[in-house]
Amino acid sequence: MSTLNNPEPITLPVFIERTKSFGPILLHHLKSHAITWILLVSLYGVIHSNYRLAINQTPSLPYSLFLICLDKKVESGGLIAFRWHNGDPYPDGYTFTKRLLAGPGDIVTKKGRDFTVGGRTLVGKEVGLSLKKLFPNDELHDGKNTIQLGKYFVAGDHEYSLDSRYNLLGLVDEKDVIGRAYPIF
Repeated sequence: MSTLNNPEPITLPVFIERTKSFGPILLHHLKSHAITWILLVSLYGVIHSNYRLAINQTPSLPYSLFLICLDKKVESGGLIAFRWHNGDPYPDGYTFTKRLLAGPGDIVTKKGRDFTVGGRTLVGKEVGLSLKKLFPNDELHDGKNTIQLGKYFVAGDHEYSLDSRYNLLGLVDEKDVIGRAYPIF
């Protein structure tokens, strides 16, 4: 009779007795597959120290899954992954992926709520998809702005993307950058 369908709770002595037979089986498995396990753990360590995966949960970019290369230099036009540290509506440390439009020394022109970066105009919305009021980025003044060292102007491809146009995100600090993101799908 099987003990799997037994409704009686398992006692500590029964649990210990059952695990005694599992120990030798596990030890035999580890001995016979030690090289495989060492290689798998080493491979995981190498991959985890250089790469991460990120999931896009909003329509800000047309991709859903990203491979992030840690500490890789991101060029303008490429995708950048960074940590969120601005409070609600996202938890601290949440990974964001956006397009890097301007880095240190690049020019961003602000006109009211709208921003022009490298010939691309980003229209600032008054109300976001969450129906909350959006305030324009106050780190940049009306007219031409040169992005200072250690800061990045990022944006999504969707017109309602939460990005550097708005005070809620603002310019991204270099210390918050995780690395370059590559779309998987």
